[in-house]
Amino acid sequence: MPVLNGRGMGDLVVEIAVETPTRLSAKQKELLEAFRETETGDECPQSRGFFDKLKEMWDDLTD
Repeated sequence: MPVLNGRGMGDLVVEIAVETPTRLSAKQKELLEAFRETETGDECPQSRGFFDKLKEMWDDLTD
């Protein structure tokens, strides 16, 4: 990022807060499942799919 009122470039620090829902209604679960069915695996080839991570989290919560 350009330095404000200065010369050169500075660092850009970004903080992202992600909140994952822990209690879903039956309708929300149904919608997430429908969304998962459209996932091809090509969306993010460098990482596991969103629903793989969600399933892992869900399994940890229900154990």
